[in-house]
Amino acid sequence: MTPDLSCYGSDIKELVDLVGDFDLRSPMDVHAWYRLEWQAIAGTLGFDQELGEALAPLRAVQDRLAATHQAALSAFAHWLPRTRPGLTDSHARVQETVLSALIARGQERGELWRVSIDPTTLPEGACYPDGDGMLRAFYPDTAPGYFGPGWSGPPPRAESACGWTTLLVLHLGTFPWVYSTRLEATGPGLRWGSREVLPAAQGMQAMAAAMTPEGNLRQDARQVAAIWSHFAELTRPLVQRLPAYQPGRTPPGQLCRRGGLLYVHQGSLHLAGLNGSRGWLSAPAYNYVTRRFACFFAVRRATLRALAAQQPALRRLAEGSADPCLREQAEEVLRAG
Repeated sequence: MTPDLSCYGSDIKELVDLVGDFDLRSPMDVHAWYRLEWQAIAGTLGFDQELGEALAPLRAVQDRLAATHQAALSAFAHWLPRTRPGLTDSHARVQETVLSALIARGQERGELWRVSIDPTTLPEGACYPDGDGMLRAFYPDTAPGYFGPGWSGPPPRAESACGWTTLLVLHLGTFPWVYSTRLEATGPGLRWGSREVLPAAQGMQAMAAAMTPEGNLRQDARQVAAIWSHFAELTRPLVQRLPAYQPGRTPPGQLCRRGGLLYVHQGSLHLAGLNGSRGWLSAPAYNYVTRRFACFFAVRRATLRALAAQQPALRRLAEGSADPCLREQAEEVLRAG
């Protein structure tokens, strides 16, 4: 049976159609779908050459899903130093320790897509030394943005050495576009690093976790659906104003709609974008973010459909989830056999 994900929103099926369906029980399907998704990620971020070299030896590997993920993450980590990240080692080290704590807590809560935590409870208070003072290790992103209405929350329980007055909020599910108010052409998360320390690799691993069956089921999809709904509500009017791509008729350089994403005919997508109520939204960021949501729900649907054939631990994860939609769909799939 095909799981019904409409409990997460009436437009989820249409969203999943952007990346297509696949059968988790079919090695060929798994290989083709995950390879295409990683190629899309690498093409946007710029490590497509490294990815191609990493994936080339995998034709004879039995567990294509795990091998593809590991190869892609290794390719990203290999490419990262070439981006010449400009943070100091002290800044990057604090980011690295903070991210480790954030990811662990997000996994415990089933809310890794977006993590929001009192920064004064984190290692070093999420502060790093800069000369004679202390600065915040991450951008304070709590104003209304494309991913939500803002997150003021309770103030930090302790006094901050670097001026934190709100929660620390990161959207790791759409890494490297991790801030709700900064959707520029280059994802801010790519700047996480120094010559010696590269916390951006941790951000990519957190994002990639949602693409695996286990990581996907651990995430409460209600959080993902709520963020998607907010993003879609703000961006849909902007995108619908654009003309649809028409072969032979769309002029060169025209920003348009094509297959649910943004497209520039015979031009660079990197410089294109939209001005919305929450600021500038670059075309690469829009496409990448939209595809991350589509990928999440495609993996959720494929995992549920194949749940009866999966390991008992994965089935228990679905049946014991705090997400009521996941529990209900898992029960129906397992009952159907």
